[in-house]
Amino acid sequence: MARRRKFKSKKYSPYNPLVIVIASAVGSAAEAAGEAGADIRRVINGRSGLGAVFTAAMDAVADTEPGNIDSDVFDAAMKAAAGAIPVSAISSGCDRVRRSVQSTPDHLVQVAARLAALDLFAKMLFQGKVKGSESLRDSMKTAAVQAAKTRLEYDDAVTAVRAAAANTQEISDIALYKTSVMVMIGVPVLAATVAVFEVAVRGVPPDRLGKVIENTCRDLPDVACQHDDIIVALVTALSMMILADAAYRQKYQTAVQGVVKMAQDEAADRIVDDIVGNTFEAVYMALISGAYANSDGSVFKHHYDEALATVCGVNVGRRRRNMKDMRRSGGTPPGVNKKSFLDLQHSPADIVGGMSIFEMDAIQRKVFMNASSVDYKDAVSSGHLDGIITLYDMAYRAGYEGASTVVDEKVGGERTGPQ
Repeated sequence: MARRRKFKSKKYSPYNPLVIVIASAVGSAAEAAGEAGADIRRVINGRSGLGAVFTAAMDAVADTEPGNIDSDVFDAAMKAAAGAIPVSAISSGCDRVRRSVQSTPDHLVQVAARLAALDLFAKMLFQGKVKGSESLRDSMKTAAVQAAKTRLEYDDAVTAVRAAAANTQEISDIALYKTSVMVMIGVPVLAATVAVFEVAVRGVPPDRLGKVIENTCRDLPDVACQHDDIIVALVTALSMMILADAAYRQKYQTAVQGVVKMAQDEAADRIVDDIVGNTFEAVYMALISGAYANSDGSVFKHHYDEALATVCGVNVGRRRRNMKDMRRSGGTPPGVNKKSFLDLQHSPADIVGGMSIFEMDAIQRKVFMNASSVDYKDAVSSGHLDGIITLYDMAYRAGYEGASTVVDEKVGGERTGPQ
């Protein structure tokens, strides 16, 4: 395992180092998740995606006598839907999860190197060797990333790169499996439930339709009773949604059309959430585990939850009050330009970059919950991420050296390595 690197304490650094670490990891994970989920709803919700799967389910029971619904009808529809998925456009969503997660080493190198540059910048700031120049900080980050990339091209780095790639493959497989569970189980269940509903109401006249819909929705969970509780729960939940959507329809055709659209939208929501969420969790786990393993662990132990909440915008009011109190008390370290200090306090937003998407409360909560579910301590102790941890350490140290070169050229002074 890589040598542990100590984080600077709050008293030493003009910014919260753990917030910087988490912000970088969240930003990179959000970028990877965004790539996986980009335009995926249009792809999976089209005729060649969910449309093809739902059609397969309904075609499988098209010859069933109207109103004759039982477990055999449900199973036939579910089997047909499951068989249609591998050749549908939905499978491309799973492929995106794999591709996005496999970009983890690239994100890892950049996160580690940029953190090294910021650590050095903060140290020089407190030593009074720099004045908080934004251009200098940016130059240091750029040099750090380039130095880290160059370091990984050396012959002695081959083993670390390969080990990290192997770890990434394992992470990718886990994320892909979690996504495929929803796709290969959830979607067929939803499609089969709709197909059974269509059989139940097919040909029912308007004056009886409302009562038949009510009875059908009550009975739908029974057709799945031979399956496990998860499937029964899905059918039960969908039957309640069907009742709410179809209860006041005047014709069985429009009732079925409305239910098909509603169920496909529900399936699309679940698939997109899984693709984006599982990709985010996989990449974030690798990045935050690399940072944790290369620290002394104490900062994570005492402040991780608070720092994660800060990055995700949870309890922003409290954060703003703290900032206001700091400004009121003039809480600026000696010898540090006050404006530069306050700018650094907001640097996580600068690092994350495109995280303006978190302005929406629902997305904030989702990101916070996805990140909170990651057990980085278990991931590190399992030994399954040793390659990633070593790569992170290598990139950090090379990045620190690269950033030091910029300081030497533009500021001068003694070069110091990472602690």
